[in-house]
Amino acid sequence: MIARLRRINPLTAVAAAVLLVAMTYVVPPPVGPLVAVTLSFMLAAMTGAGRRVAVLAAAVAVPTWGFLVVMNALVAPEGETVRVAGVAFAPGALVPAAWISLRLGAAVAALGWVVMTTPPQRLVRALAQRGLPAWSQYLLAASLAAVPEARRRAGEVLDAQRCRGLAAGGGPLARLRATLPLAGPLMVSLVTDAERRAIALDARAFDARGERTSLAEVADPNEERMLRMVMWGASVALVLWGFVR
Repeated sequence: MIARLRRINPLTAVAAAVLLVAMTYVVPPPVGPLVAVTLSFMLAAMTGAGRRVAVLAAAVAVPTWGFLVVMNALVAPEGETVRVAGVAFAPGALVPAAWISLRLGAAVAALGWVVMTTPPQRLVRALAQRGLPAWSQYLLAASLAAVPEARRRAGEVLDAQRCRGLAAGGGPLARLRATLPLAGPLMVSLVTDAERRAIALDARAFDARGERTSLAEVADPNEERMLRMVMWGASVALVLWGFVR
């Protein structure tokens, strides 16, 4: 099952994520967010990314809930309040904050499942087969790979600086001071890499307008196309229902 889900067309995964996000924000809580987050976790678990998606969603939802509780229940309490240790507290703000945080966590889980299980190159190839222009393909691929590439480069620069005697351990302030010498080499390496990519693209006729041939076609069975049509239709119907209800 895991291997089969990982082999689905990336556009099918994107359509499922969009449907789950639409369900999260259109269907009233708690039904919409709970169903969306449950389905997202199930899909993530079946593709081997359940723990990472859960951690990502919790890292966004829990701080958001805490911030909203502090702001709406303590700093500017609305509605009925009770005194706790001499401080006015609005317990009615807890539930709305929970629904907002749950919606945000469900949306992050739905999109995180796609990002963590779909290689950017495979998504770009699938879009290219649907007629996406070459410049859009490169822009999308570069955007999706920007953060992992920057992290990899930062690790290489940090290792090089450690070999030169940089002390990167210690407390938070020491770590912050240690990151300053990394900024210059990291930016130079990223700019240099961008120049190399531009030269490589120019050498491969990046501006050519002819149809390109891919050496690795992404399978797109008819049943997946039908499923995508159903999911896109359901997403549009949910959005329209959200406007008129």
